[in-house]
Amino acid sequence: MATEPVPTSVAAHADQSGTPGRDLWGRFAAQVDALADLVWSDSLAHDDLLQAEGMRYLLRYLAAGIEICIEYDDTVHPELGVLIENRRSWGLDNPDTNYGFCRLAPDASYLLTGEPGSARHVEVQVDSGHFADGRFAEWRALSRLTADEMVTDPDGMVRIHIATERPLEARNWMATGPDADFLHVRQYFSDWESERPWGWTIERVGAPYPPTALSPADMEARLDLLGQWLTSGAHCWADLGRGLASTPADRIHAFEAPLTATGLGGQAYGMGGYNCEPDEVVVLDFDPPTARYWSVSLATWFWESPDAANRQCSLNDHQAVVDVDGRVRMVISHDDPGVANWIDTGGHRRGTVAVRFLLADAAPEVRLRRMPRSDMTNALSADLGGAHTALVGPAERSEQLRSRRDALTRRYRR
Repeated sequence: MATEPVPTSVAAHADQSGTPGRDLWGRFAAQVDALADLVWSDSLAHDDLLQAEGMRYLLRYLAAGIEICIEYDDTVHPELGVLIENRRSWGLDNPDTNYGFCRLAPDASYLLTGEPGSARHVEVQVDSGHFADGRFAEWRALSRLTADEMVTDPDGMVRIHIATERPLEARNWMATGPDADFLHVRQYFSDWESERPWGWTIERVGAPYPPTALSPADMEARLDLLGQWLTSGAHCWADLGRGLASTPADRIHAFEAPLTATGLGGQAYGMGGYNCEPDEVVVLDFDPPTARYWSVSLATWFWESPDAANRQCSLNDHQAVVDVDGRVRMVISHDDPGVANWIDTGGHRRGTVAVRFLLADAAPEVRLRRMPRSDMTNALSADLGGAHTALVGPAERSEQLRSRRDALTRRYRR
């Protein structure tokens, strides 16, 4: 009887077991396998929706980690990668924001070039720490620059020098230093239909071309970073998300983040949990401040947006309708209640509510009222002295959602 050939992959494993490369891959595979505990070890996640979305979240989180820690972890020939997007949502992302990033070498100089767009607000940060390490309380913005402060060159472009000392020719400069780890670019959008993103490129000053080949040591360092992403980072977001989602609350108090934080400068944040059964609604209301931008958005148990392109899981200052008394009222529910300011849970009974007020004259208190679905109309009418909040019919809602999807797709330039 003829001997069956050994498959190449099996033979390679037998020949290479115990080698450094194989051991690194084995460690990575074990870290991926351990991610399952974030979904299936939690008794609260044992329903069909959370099991399905939990598995998808883990795959998305892994995909984001590969982008951030492997493909874009290059300080010599950096490129601005997409940190978060609708299909790679994590870390309580904002559906109104484009997030860009790249790694920086603390002792190197870089030139960031921007083609101006019309985003509502743009901020560039040089940050310390890394999202992979999970130590969010220690992350710091070492320097920051907003579009309001940027000087445009005669050719219409914006050029930002990132260096330890300001070059003589620099119209725009951001200081780096020994703790610098990465560059973070945020672009905020209120009018999804008309506001357009900036275009950005970055290069390291004096970088050699062509690049040197990837070495085993380089790959080991990147896999170590990805390992942190899959362990410390993953548990950081899981703990924060589940902690907030489990917090009973009837109001959200916004707080302004310090300018040294990696959050947007001058932005007041508010976070809290919501709990809403299929036959219930949560009415959210506040007095809108005068602000550059404000928004309300939901995040799931896994701290990801519930499909921001196809569901109205967020509303901002341009999208929301203000009632006749000057107050904003939104209804969080599982299906369309027919009000203009509907916030779609995506089927999630529990999650996080996030509010953001940027460059606002006040950080208003946001009230939450959980009630039976059958009480919603009377409650809203009582608030307005018998008047009605703005309503939306099925055809108009369908068109809104179609436009929302198209606008978000264009914003990512696809």
